[in-house]
Amino acid sequence: MAWYPGAKKMELQPESDAQPAIRPTQLILHSIAAPWTPERTYEYWRDSTNLESHFAVGFDGRVAQFIGTQTRADSNMYANKRPDGTGAVSVETASNLDHTDPWTDAQVSALIKLGVWMHTYHGVPLRIARSHDDPGYGIHRMFPQWSDGGTECPGDARAAQFWNVIFPDIVRAAGGEPVPEPSGGGAVPIDGKSYGPGSSGDHITAMGRALVRAGCSRYAEGPGPNWTNADTESMRAYQLKIGDTANADGIPGPLQLRKLLGEFGDSAGGIVPFPGAAWFQDEPNSALITAMGNRLVAEGCGRYSSGPGPQWTDSDRQSYAAWQRKQGFGGSDADGWPGKTTWDALKVPRVS
Repeated sequence: MAWYPGAKKMELQPESDAQPAIRPTQLILHSIAAPWTPERTYEYWRDSTNLESHFAVGFDGRVAQFIGTQTRADSNMYANKRPDGTGAVSVETASNLDHTDPWTDAQVSALIKLGVWMHTYHGVPLRIARSHDDPGYGIHRMFPQWSDGGTECPGDARAAQFWNVIFPDIVRAAGGEPVPEPSGGGAVPIDGKSYGPGSSGDHITAMGRALVRAGCSRYAEGPGPNWTNADTESMRAYQLKIGDTANADGIPGPLQLRKLLGEFGDSAGGIVPFPGAAWFQDEPNSALITAMGNRLVAEGCGRYSSGPGPQWTDSDRQSYAAWQRKQGFGGSDADGWPGKTTWDALKVPRVS
């Protein structure tokens, strides 16, 4: 069994000796929904449950390892029960009770270092896992097979950090290039258009805009026209949202796509008229601010660290200023306070 030199060894017995061997091909990140130190996590695994993870990372970035990485740990569900003997290494991380907070800087640094070690020691390829049994890196919420039917762990803030910071920095620190997704691999034809890895076109952008309106955005800058891992993650969030956990693989099916576009597509619903400049000066708390922020994200102007709304914040101003500049305004005209011209162009959908 293998032990990570950057972790404090706190071996769980009898699991460490009794559980089957695996050949690790994946690294999966979790939030434990508790503000626990690695020592407290060890006590929980030892005394309170028959489950366990390989690693725990505290808010301060300290890492503990409970089981060798070539031995099965059960917190990844079926990721460690594959007939070919491959398995996933699991990392529980301290969080608030709802796992809605972002990882601390110290946690991010620790996860990057562990991710690099998994690549150099075990050969985990530098790519996001494309399916539940595909070698690579992931977060627990990506595939229902990694949990008991689906999970929102880790929360949106940490999911964004994984896509935009942690995985790219693992690639950079490992000195390699990410393994490309195969051209057209995993794509499906729907109504004469291709959806999935390798797909490209205005229809991918339109799908992404609908996912943003549905509250399922996993985009950092906005969707389309080329299919990316953010499209897969956003579609998976929508599939889980509508309860289709059995088919939550991030690639749309025909019925899923038609439901999405019918409810949240560009032609669905009405557009909110400009509420007036004074409304924004009062720093409102409203679902309309969330809808506006989602539109800014869809247009590639989002400047949010953890998602928009419902409270008006300086992130909304920065995002709206980016939208104003995109519309050709500059100087004091791009101050981040909405005006009628840019608001009408943004086409914020009505909210219930």
